[in-house]
Order: sequence, then structure tokens, then C-alpha cells
Amino acid sequence: MASLESLIEAWDGEQVVVAFDHATGSWIFICIHSTALGPAGGGTRLKVYGSPAEGLADAMRLAGGMTTKLAVAGLDFGGGKAVLAVPEVPEGDARRQLLRRYAEVIASLNGTFWTGPDVNTTAADMDVIFERCRYVFGRSEDRGGAGNPGPFTARGVYHGI
Repeated sequence: MASLESLIEAWDGEQVVVAFDHATGSWIFICIHSTALGPAGGGTRLKVYGSPAEGLADAMRLAGGMTTKLAVAGLDFGGGKAVLAVPEVPEGDARRQLLRRYAEVIASLNGTFWTGPDVNTTAADMDVIFERCRYVFGRSEDRGGAGNPGPFTARGVYHGI
């Protein structure tokens, strides 16, 4: 498998943010593929990977796909994606604290990256991120968000097929 360095050097995207969360042993990868049409938008995936490099490669691949997806949809966003590569999927307070620390990384980008739910993240998780960072889509409806985007994604996939 390629190293983090070789993946970043070979990537055609604009920016990669890498952080390590010591409390959970998790890697945080935010990949901004394009901001040509506006800030990068893409979901946050929370998943166990075989190695940090596999998590980074997944984030890079997905970020590139988001650039195309958002451009085709005619939205004023570029493509991005985030991966929280965890040793195990956290629950309870450990999950909440990881999401809060992740939110601080997003906030440090000052609006260059906006996120929403993806694999193993929910509207409730986006509510936690929103406690520390305003660059969030897909928060729960009772907290002022649009709720679960899953049905809309499924409809888009269906029509795409």
C-alpha cells in the first residue's frame, strides 16, 4: 500500500488536511478536491480501515467524485470529503468527543469545507459537529437542519442508473 506522503504527492486535488486524534487513535482526513465553484462540500465517513493510507485514499477518491457530482447538479460547491479512520467505531461520549475535536479541524478551515452525514455518521452526529462548527449540512430537523439525506441520495442513485 502507498504511504500517506506518496498519496498526497500524486493527488490532483487542492488540499489535504491530516490530523491525528490521540484520545481515540483515529486519523482525520479532509480532502478538498476543488473550490473552483465554491467551498468544497462532502460527507464525513467514519470507518475502520486496514491502514491510515487506505482511509486517505478513500477520502481522495470520494472528494474527486464530489467535484463532479456537485458540478453536474449545478451547485455552487466544489468537491471534498472527510474520513475519520478509526480503530473501532466509537459510541457514546467517546464518539461525541471525537466529533467535537473533528469539528475544530473543520472550523479551522474557515468555510473552505462543508460536511454532512455519510457512512456511519448521522444527523445527530452533525448536530454534535455544529456545536463547534457552523459548516455542516444534514443536521436533524428538530435542530434546524434538513435531516437525513439518505432518501434523496437513494433517489439520485436510482435515476442515475
